[in-house]
Amino acid sequence: MRKKRKVSHVCLLLLALLHIGTPSSAQNTTTVSTSTTSALNSTALSYRTRPVDVEVAVGEPAEFRCGVPETSPNLTFTFYGSHGNYSLTCPHGHVEDIPEALYGSCYMKDGESLAVWTLRGTSFPDNGTSVICQQSKNPDAAAAVLHVYDNGASYSVLIGCVIGGFFGILLVFGLLYAVLYRSESFWKCFGGSETEDDMTTIVTKD
Repeated sequence: MRKKRKVSHVCLLLLALLHIGTPSSAQNTTTVSTSTTSALNSTALSYRTRPVDVEVAVGEPAEFRCGVPETSPNLTFTFYGSHGNYSLTCPHGHVEDIPEALYGSCYMKDGESLAVWTLRGTSFPDNGTSVICQQSKNPDAAAAVLHVYDNGASYSVLIGCVIGGFFGILLVFGLLYAVLYRSESFWKCFGGSETEDDMTTIVTKD
């Protein structure tokens, strides 16, 4: 009887160990699947190309890019600048009534949904222009700023314009003087013809 009791106690202990071990393995499986799902979600809700600050000389073009995975392609890329405020929604987004100097586009490339803002030519009022990229269902917003600097070219152009304008004015006045000097109506207006007549009369009398 004692042997049977010992065997039964051992069996009960083994069954209890098996019963405790089985839920833990199920819990591990659930934990692994949950972490895998969250990892996939975090990958989908991320930026593959974040907009970066751009620094260009005045007159040069500037470009801002924002890209998200193709598995979660929806994003809004907003432009804040001297040309106005415009929002570009991708994919298949289109913005109307924007200035000719500004261009926005959406396209897919290498598994990435891309939004692009392009300034064809920058000026000093564009300094401080900013962009903000917001992915759908992602609280993290990516932003960037435009810095426009003077590389000295504007002063060279200004000096050239002043010198060219000065010589242009001199040329105009020189041509005007030459034309008026040969004009009979100009001399008649200022009494030149009367002087010539008087001189002719005096010579005739002598």
